[in-house]
Amino acid sequence: MRMKAALEGNLEEYLDEELKKAEKAVTRGISNATTQLKETMRAQVKAAKLGSRLAFTWRGDIFPRSSSSLKTAGIVYTKAEKIMESFEYALVIRGQDGFWLAIPTPAIPKRIGNKKITPELYERRKGVRLRFVYRDNGTSLLVHEQKRKTIIAFWLVKQAKMPKLINFTSESEKIESILPSYILSNWEN
Repeated sequence: MRMKAALEGNLEEYLDEELKKAEKAVTRGISNATTQLKETMRAQVKAAKLGSRLAFTWRGDIFPRSSSSLKTAGIVYTKAEKIMESFEYALVIRGQDGFWLAIPTPAIPKRIGNKKITPELYERRKGVRLRFVYRDNGTSLLVHEQKRKTIIAFWLVKQAKMPKLINFTSESEKIESILPSYILSNWEN
């Protein structure tokens, strides 16, 4: 028994077409995965009630930007890296040079104009002098008197442990594991 095989058409053209399909599929798959991870991280930040402004610091880019390639790479990053790390790894934040961390109380505004409130800014804008009240339990106070009433303006602590509110590592691993399905779903037959 003899078998014959014959090729119809141009093999080189066929392989070029398949290469272009593969390049498009990889580029679109990476783009979809990058977008999915970016949106997931934004949703995590919003769910943790850290605010929309902080959520939109998450960005996603793919390279090369202008053409399809088998070597397409995607990157998801944040413009607020230190803040995100503190909420991902539950870091301990300490005051600079051994000073206290001043945490504003609900009794005062969180911002004055476009600036975050600080004890110095509060004193300047309100025209008051804050008084330091030391307490043994670790939380001291900055207060001021107003019409026979003592206003607690800031809590002072030596350090604060941030809660674990986001998880970039597990989300990126999850997206990485389903990346082949993103690529295959974009493959044209």
